[in-house]
Parts: sequence; C-alpha cells; structure tokens
Amino acid sequence: MLKKILTTVVVLIAIVTGITFAAKNPQAISIAYYFDLAWEGPLVLALIAALAVGVLLGAAPLLLRIFRLKRKLASAGLTSPSGDSSSSPSSQGSKEIRARR
Repeated sequence: MLKKILTTVVVLIAIVTGITFAAKNPQAISIAYYFDLAWEGPLVLALIAALAVGVLLGAAPLLLRIFRLKRKLASAGLTSPSGDSSSSPSSQGSKEIRARR
C-alpha cells in the first residue's frame, strides 16, 4: 500500500514538473542534423522526443534478454512456450518449491 502511494506521489510530481517546465519554456528551438537537415519546434517536443528515444533504447536490451530467457525456459521444459506454467508438468514441483520458502 505504501509503495503504491509513493509511486503515485512520484508520478504526480513528475507530471507537475513537466507541465510547469513546458509552460515556462515555450520558445522554439532549432536542431540541425547531418546533410543540412534541420527541425524547428518547441523545446518541450524536443525533450519529449529525446526522452522517448532514450526509454526505447534502454528497454530494447531488457526486452531481448527477457525473450531469450523465456525461450531458454521453454526449451528446458520448465514452462510452456506460451508462458503459462499451469499446464507444465513441472508446475507441481514449482508449487512445492514455493511452499517450502
């Protein structure tokens, strides 16, 4: 319960900070690329785009690792390829292991 409240407070603070930053910085910027390409637009859009690209680049290796581990588990017979462990023959064993902890 405390974790949910803390997460909500942090998200709300981030949203309010973002909105106030956007309101205080409405000026247009110019970003120059290679081959004489350029983009002009609001600072907020450039920062949101940079944030989105960073999140995608950061999440890509994580997702690749998760898919590899799921495939490795499926090939070892620990889970079904769909990820549903209840239909697996070893699901009883995993329930026993969880019960021991």
